[in-house]
Amino acid sequence: MNVTEITSKGLSRELKIEIKKDIIHNKLMDRLEELKKTIQLKGFRPGKVPISHLKKTFTNRIMPEVVEEIVRESSTKAVDDRKEKVAMQPEIIFGKGDDKEGNNEEIALVIKGESDLIYSLKYEILPEIKSPNFTDISIEKLVASVTKKDIDESLENIRKEQKTFSSKKPTEKASNGDQVSIDFIGKIDGEPFEGGSATDAPLVLGSGTFIPGFEEQLVGTKIGQDVKIDIKFPDDYQAKHLAGKQAIFESVVKKIEQPSETKLDDEFAKNIGFENLEKLKEAVSSQIERDFEEASKSKLKKSLLDELDEILDFPLPTTMQESEFKNLWASFKGDIEQSGKKFEDVVKDEEKTEKEYRAISDRRVRLGLFLSQVAEENKITVSDDEVNKVVLEKTREFPGQESEVLKYYQENPNAMNQIRGPIAEDKVINFIIELVKIKEKKVTRDVLFEHDHDHDHDHSKEQSPKTKKATKVTKEKVVAKKTSAKKEEKK
Repeated sequence: MNVTEITSKGLSRELKIEIKKDIIHNKLMDRLEELKKTIQLKGFRPGKVPISHLKKTFTNRIMPEVVEEIVRESSTKAVDDRKEKVAMQPEIIFGKGDDKEGNNEEIALVIKGESDLIYSLKYEILPEIKSPNFTDISIEKLVASVTKKDIDESLENIRKEQKTFSSKKPTEKASNGDQVSIDFIGKIDGEPFEGGSATDAPLVLGSGTFIPGFEEQLVGTKIGQDVKIDIKFPDDYQAKHLAGKQAIFESVVKKIEQPSETKLDDEFAKNIGFENLEKLKEAVSSQIERDFEEASKSKLKKSLLDELDEILDFPLPTTMQESEFKNLWASFKGDIEQSGKKFEDVVKDEEKTEKEYRAISDRRVRLGLFLSQVAEENKITVSDDEVNKVVLEKTREFPGQESEVLKYYQENPNAMNQIRGPIAEDKVINFIIELVKIKEKKVTRDVLFEHDHDHDHDHSKEQSPKTKKATKVTKEKVVAKKTSAKKEEKK
């Protein structure tokens, strides 16, 4: 194998690789010798087929595989011998590279064994990254204390979620805030459509649960009343085959219930699994503290990555930049399309928006390369147990389908890598956070959960949490923690 360097500029490399036809022929003969041991041909005893016959019969079929294998092995060796780390999959160009028809003819001659194999290998190498002194980096950690107001608001959220209803008299009409139970059949042009029918469907009037205009036509109805709800699906409705269509929902009101007052007392607490109201308050307070700490850590991580992005200075492989941008831009467009909107309606200045997304993709590549190097230098790895733990948590999100979800991850290496990546990133960031200087700053809850508008388009994993006007602690969240604690006690 003869390797000649054609280009070495910045991160770009181009090598010319030549493989003599004798080497290719020897590789072909090795493959034919292996084939001879197992092939069964009519008129020949097993293992006794002449090599000359196999060569005449199978060369055209085997040679493309031989050439492919030689290219794979020689290109890998060429890079390894130079002790270079390749940024992305190298580009392989046969022959001169500027004449597709001519290149095909050259490859055909190689496969026939009449010509040497000559190809170019184009690639970019990973940049040299100098890690900063982490002890010189100083960042703020925003912290907030749980107040009585936070606890009271969360208790009120739980109380609202536990709203109960009592039956109205048959003569009373349905009002906003009432819960009705209805049967309905949806029809378009007189024909029922898939997913447009239900029986005993509960609906709180005024909740905005159904499509606009549906609930309003049930206000003032009585039990047993037939109602034809005439409505148009929104133009941006998620089910495209229904978007903008006019429909009639033939409905029957079967039950009307009015909301009952729910008091926050010991009895209420017992109904949702707590000893008394005081124990419920303690559980709510603990959950809010966890939420605050989670938000604080998220902000701290964001601050660290912002600081690193500012001080890191090294060239980026253009292939990685372009690949990351294309993925991000395609995801952005896909989200718009999925919402039922048009790209031009959402993006008023495509050039400006594209520039923003290129900046985001560059940031991702820069931080990704740096964090990978820190992981490698400090031997930070992710164990299979850590990955499997997250996979099991994922399966619990799909009750009744746990085995199917587990099978999906087990059979899809890319899906497993999508789990492994964030775990590795968090471990590296936590490693760095242990080394930097951290100064705590007391802030209000609103500041802690304030959204950073400078990164509205940054869909990266380190994005800060969205604004939360109130800390919403649900009954399910509190009860889940209580159940988990009981399990730990049993263990």
